[in-house]
Amino acid sequence: MVNNYKDSVIITSFDQNYIEYAAVFIKSLSINYHEDHIFDLMCLVPQNLLLQEGEFVNKINCENLNIKFKCSDRFNKLDKDGLAYEAGYISKNMSHRLFIGSLFPQYKKGIYIDPDTYVNRNIKPLIDYPLSNKLLATVEYSGMSKKTFSNPDLPYFNNGVFIADLDYWRKENLEDKFINWIKNNGPTDCIEQDAMNFVFRNKWSPLPITFNLLAFKLTEDKKLSQNYEDPLIVHFVGDLKPWGEAVIPTWTNKWRELQKKLKN
Repeated sequence: MVNNYKDSVIITSFDQNYIEYAAVFIKSLSINYHEDHIFDLMCLVPQNLLLQEGEFVNKINCENLNIKFKCSDRFNKLDKDGLAYEAGYISKNMSHRLFIGSLFPQYKKGIYIDPDTYVNRNIKPLIDYPLSNKLLATVEYSGMSKKTFSNPDLPYFNNGVFIADLDYWRKENLEDKFINWIKNNGPTDCIEQDAMNFVFRNKWSPLPITFNLLAFKLTEDKKLSQNYEDPLIVHFVGDLKPWGEAVIPTWTNKWRELQKKLKN
């Protein structure tokens, strides 16, 4: 069966602080995308980065991705209203992902991937994954449900990688619901992730851990690297970034090797 990707879009988001690192993720994606269709890749950026699109595309130098920089008016208003919160390593631009439904009306399926990731192998299993619910994401096993919602038994996902039904996103006016939740509950440690977890409660299903392997967990659980030795995506969530001093066995070096190739 030949998949029609015209209704699908891959999305990421970054600001000036992450643009160099996002290039490594996108290059790893390009290397591991092997279909004939040129896939649309939309980069959610602040307005002041829009003019850097051409330079960025030239740096990536790939022919299988159609890379565009986009900025949402709704995100700009959220920021202007003081509701695009920052927390530690999480920049305000991370809230940009809340508006992918309105920003991309031409697409039915959105595949979001954070910029602090590394695509390790063929991306096809992710882009072909059946959309069996309104949102698909990997369960986060870090106690966030208890911290945010005071309920340790509430399913909670990490929104660093997710697949979304964008028709549902628009039809149910989810963006207004995200904003209302933020107004009533912000700030929190992961404001846009918490808002998505609240709004999508009982409307999401899990993705395989291999689609969003949280790198810091590899340092906490040595068995994890044995059980998942060939993940599709490694996510350097938290403060153990590959451009910092911390080293995650195998994956930090792979990321750094690709970064060096981009610089040459």
